[in-house]
Amino acid sequence: MNVAFLIPPETHSIESSLPKGLENGKGVYPKLGLLYVAGFLEQELGVVPAVIDCPAERLDYPGLEHRLRQAAPDVLGISTLTFNLIDCWKTVRLAKRVLPNTKIVIGGQHVTLYPEETLGLEGVDMVVHGEGERVFVRLIEALQAGGSPELLEVIPGLGFIRPNGEHFIHPHQDKVDDLDSLANPARHLIDLSRYDHIAAEGEKLATMQTSRGCPAKCLFCDIRMTKFRKRSPENVMAELRYLVEERGVDDIFFVDDTITIDRNRLFEICEMIKTSGLKIHFKVSARVDTVKPAILKALREAGCYRIHYGVESATPRLLKYLQKQVTPEKVTQAFRWTRDAGIGSFAYCMIGIPTETRQEMMNTVDFAISLDPDYAQFSICTPYPRTALYESMLQMGHISADYWREFARNPSEDFRIRFWNKLYTEDELRELQSEAHRRFYSRPRYIARQARRVRSWSDLKSKAEVGAKILLRQLNR
Repeated sequence: MNVAFLIPPETHSIESSLPKGLENGKGVYPKLGLLYVAGFLEQELGVVPAVIDCPAERLDYPGLEHRLRQAAPDVLGISTLTFNLIDCWKTVRLAKRVLPNTKIVIGGQHVTLYPEETLGLEGVDMVVHGEGERVFVRLIEALQAGGSPELLEVIPGLGFIRPNGEHFIHPHQDKVDDLDSLANPARHLIDLSRYDHIAAEGEKLATMQTSRGCPAKCLFCDIRMTKFRKRSPENVMAELRYLVEERGVDDIFFVDDTITIDRNRLFEICEMIKTSGLKIHFKVSARVDTVKPAILKALREAGCYRIHYGVESATPRLLKYLQKQVTPEKVTQAFRWTRDAGIGSFAYCMIGIPTETRQEMMNTVDFAISLDPDYAQFSICTPYPRTALYESMLQMGHISADYWREFARNPSEDFRIRFWNKLYTEDELRELQSEAHRRFYSRPRYIARQARRVRSWSDLKSKAEVGAKILLRQLNR
C-alpha cells in the first residue's frame, strides 16, 4: 500500500497571539508527530511512506499538486493544528480533486480537540484523535484487509464515515505508555538541511522528544495535567548517536513540554552525553520550579546552551490566576541559577491577562529585562480552544458562543482570534505587545551582545530581517 504524509503549505495561518514579524521569521522545525507515525509504520509493517513537508520544501499549491500526482498515494495522512486548519482543508480539497480515490486521513492536535467537526469537513475520509502511531498502523492493517466498518470501528482513536454516511468516532484515544516501544522519527525520509530556526546556534538542527505530557496546571495550556511518560536514557542516547554520527546534527532542541520533571533521569542522560564523546549542544524547556543548581550544572556540562522558561507575568495575583504555581521570586532565582551555570535563557511572557492593567503589563516587560535572557517573547493572553481558560469563560458567560468549535466546523478565512482583557481593544493590546518587544530588543546593551554572537553573514541577515519586521510594525501603527 502506497502511503504519504503531508504538512500543508502555510498561506493562511489565522492571526496568532504573536507579532507577525516574529511568527513568520522564526524558521521551520521538522514535524516530529508526523515523523513518529511514519517511523512506527515502517517499523511495524515495513511500509515506507513518502513525506511532503510544504513549508520546508517551499511548495505552493501548484507545486503540491504536482507532488501529489507524482506520489499518487492510496492513503494520505495530513497533520493539522487549529492555526493552519484553513490551509489543511484547502489541501484536502486539492488532494480529493487530484486523487479522488485516495483515502484522506487527518490527525494532529486540532483533531484531538475536535474529531467530529474535522470528520465533517468536505473531503475528509478518516480522522485520528489522540496519539497516532499505533492507530495509524492498525488503520493500514485494516485497509489492507479490506477496510470494512467492522475492522475500523474497533480501533481506538479512529473516526470514519460508514457506507451509509453515518459518522463513527471511537470514543477512546490511544496514548503510548512505553515510549521506548516506538520507532525513532523517520528523519531518513526528509532533508534535514531544509530546517533551521532563528534562535538555533549550530550548523545543522534537529528536534527530539524524550517525554510526553505535563502535570502542571497552567490555565491557558491545552495539555495541562496530562500524564508524564518518559523514554529511558539508553533509548534517548541511541537516537542522539544516530543524529550526530549518521546525520551530522550538532544542535538539538529537546521539545519535551518539561524535560526537568524527572531530574534523576535527566542526570543520567546528561552523564551519558558527557561520557559518549558526542559533539553536540542543545536547548530545553523547563518550569522555573523544576530546576536546581546541580541539574543546571549537569545540563551545562552535557552541552546545554539555552533553557526556555515560562515567565508569563511579574504580578503575583496574575500568576495565581493563571495557576502557574510559581512566584516572581522563584522566577528570578531560576534565571540567576541558569546564568550562574553558564546557560542562556529564553523568557516566555504574557500580556493582556484578564483584568491586567497597562502598568502591570509594562511591569512584566521591566521584569523580563531584569532577568536578562537571551530572548523574550511577549504573547497576548488568548483563550485557545479547549483550554481551561476558554472553558471557564464559556461557563461564566463571558463568551456567548463556542466560537472555536464553530471555526472547527466551518473554517472561514475571515476568522480572527479573540483576546479577553476587557480594559483594552485588540488594537490597543497589539500596540502594547509591539511596545513590549521594542523595549526589550532595541536596548543598546542587548543589540551589542547579540552582534557579538552572530555566527555568519546569513545568520546576521535572518536576525536583521526579523528585527526589521518588528520595527516596521511599530512605524506602521
